[in-house]
Amino acid sequence: MEELLKIIKQQSNEIALLREQVVYLTQKIYGKSSEKTIQINGQLSLFEEEQLTEEKADFPR
Repeated sequence: MEELLKIIKQQSNEIALLREQVVYLTQKIYGKSSEKTIQINGQLSLFEEEQLTEEKADFPR
């Protein structure tokens, strides 16, 4: 009987650790990302500030 209780306790601890891993990996995959882009010299941006303001003026409100 004591051996069964010991096994249950070990399995409960393992389940707790696995749940922590699931939470961590879920946050890592689906959580906020801090991706940063690097501007390369000589390469134009897809969205230049001047172009965006001109396009806003072209659209009627």
